[in-house]
Amino acid sequence: MPATTVCRWLPEDPAVVDAFVHDLLYQSRYIHGRHPDSCERFADVGDDLEEKASLINIPLDLSRMRHCYRFGSGEEEVYRVRALHELTDKFKKLTEGDGALYATFNKMFREAPAPKNGRQRSVRNYVDLMEVISTNLTSAPTYREGPSAMVAGVPYYGIIARLCNTHAGYEAFTHPRVNEKFCEIFTKWHEYLESSDSAGVLHSGNHGWLSPSALVAMVRSAGGDPAQQRFEDIYKCDPTHPTYGFGSYDAFFVRELKVVPAPFPDDPSIVNSACTSTVHDLYYTLRERDEFWIKNTPYSLSHILAGDKNTKHFIGGTLLQAMLGSLDYHRWHSPVKGTVVKTHLISGASHAGSPHPTYYAACLDDDRQDLDVVSRSQDFVTAIATRALIFIQAEEPVGLMCFVGVGLGEVSTCKITVNVGDALQKGSELGRFHFGGSTHCLIFRKGLTVAPIDQNGEDLVDSKVQVGTPILKIRAN
Repeated sequence: MPATTVCRWLPEDPAVVDAFVHDLLYQSRYIHGRHPDSCERFADVGDDLEEKASLINIPLDLSRMRHCYRFGSGEEEVYRVRALHELTDKFKKLTEGDGALYATFNKMFREAPAPKNGRQRSVRNYVDLMEVISTNLTSAPTYREGPSAMVAGVPYYGIIARLCNTHAGYEAFTHPRVNEKFCEIFTKWHEYLESSDSAGVLHSGNHGWLSPSALVAMVRSAGGDPAQQRFEDIYKCDPTHPTYGFGSYDAFFVRELKVVPAPFPDDPSIVNSACTSTVHDLYYTLRERDEFWIKNTPYSLSHILAGDKNTKHFIGGTLLQAMLGSLDYHRWHSPVKGTVVKTHLISGASHAGSPHPTYYAACLDDDRQDLDVVSRSQDFVTAIATRALIFIQAEEPVGLMCFVGVGLGEVSTCKITVNVGDALQKGSELGRFHFGGSTHCLIFRKGLTVAPIDQNGEDLVDSKVQVGTPILKIRAN
């Protein structure tokens, strides 16, 4: 396994991702009036799914798609065939109306490796893709145990992962108009995840985020001991309320810790972890510009920092990168004591012609088994995705440093909650990610020795660290 897949969003076993997509396609094909296996149409928009399925003896399990429908008080629960969502229909028409893009999308499906299990459903073409995207617009991520939890947290990435590591996929997912459509779709999905409808996944039943297994998993992810601690001992919530007091999936996702640890508050040479995350790597001798899109080359500061005038201070410096998972705490906290001197929210790729985030572009490689190519492309995506820059003037020896929050894929939403001039203590909140797992960086200036602090006898790199954990020792050269 390449070293860069230690931190990841999708499970290493592609069969887990394929099983997730297999299940999603059962829902989306039925919902759009097509047979889940043959894809042949058996019903039209507005038809009663149960009635039409019974006429041709198609087995229909409504329990697998109830979460995709919402019925008002007193409304008859009739599951009807849907048309594509308006935004997805526009995406489909863009694909069909642009000859070059149409050819690229079709080539992308031809280039994508097929699942090993030939009996499993897979996304066959752009029509399949648009339907499953449309279906997911009114679905919030559900809890899954084991490796399945990873793909459930980034469902859209799971849907298109087999397409990302293809030449046509790279061409499609760097196309400005494709990213424009993804931006519109994910903005609408985010609205749903902030709505009360999305709270339907906050329950104690199967796949619910408040199920016993989910609560135990989140206690463990926060560094707690499930034998001695409960979810409500660690997070601010109301366990007497059916949804623990969370009004939406997003409100649950950005839940607050009761206590944010901040050890060594008055030792400026110790840098604490800004996020609960798994440390991906430490990079030294940073360059201002480099061919960052080529696999395993050093970071390109000019692109990560979008050409900010402070870039010059970090040339020759050090960068730490760490990744967050769907079960992790998603707020950012200051790793140092200091003052906010500048903030900058970047919507996405800064190169010409792409005003929107670049969602699923990755460095292509020869690994056709491991589907998580975006996670293997951290040096690339950190310079093209949505990101939040927070420059902090810390006490010496650290001096000027930068926190970079990077939103990836469908979860590319960063919210900065500090302002220029704010005084920070170690542990002060800086902002948060919304909707899903992401990555972050800490960048230090030239002229410092940045030494990693071992974690329970293990190297810092590849270790899971909780927010506020001491991770670096800084010394001026």
